[in-house]
Amino acid sequence: MMEPQGQPNPAQGLCQKGCGLPLLCAEEHRCVEALRARTAALEERGAALERGARVQRLRWNRTERTLLAQVTTLQNEAQLAALKYQRRLDQYLLHINSIAKQIVGYCQSEFRAPDMQGQTSDKTCPEGELQKTKKTPQHSQLCRLQNMVTLNVL
Repeated sequence: MMEPQGQPNPAQGLCQKGCGLPLLCAEEHRCVEALRARTAALEERGAALERGARVQRLRWNRTERTLLAQVTTLQNEAQLAALKYQRRLDQYLLHINSIAKQIVGYCQSEFRAPDMQGQTSDKTCPEGELQKTKKTPQHSQLCRLQNMVTLNVL
């Protein structure tokens, strides 16, 4: 049975002349030439491994740059979205504040009843706000809203 080339023949063993290399055939071998061939094969294998490592390193660097670019893009998109929603929130707050001021103005004009001589008489509700002579269900809600606006809760 033939052994594949490069594989030691278990029947042959190792060289006893001093190189210690496995004997590949039954013939005598020259240790110096065998060591040179072995060294060349190992150097070739080392160079191939270095090339492979360099290729892998280049792939890794390219992948890393791509991922960093994606992360940067996502961070920029998140910042833009945050600014957009902050601006929208500010607009909503301004709109709510405007509506609250309109309600307060309405409350103040609605809850002042003219007296007999054409002047206004201020009647205050228990919360300390102006009221109509006849209390409506919306009155207490409007008074609370007016108190919140004057306390800058909105």
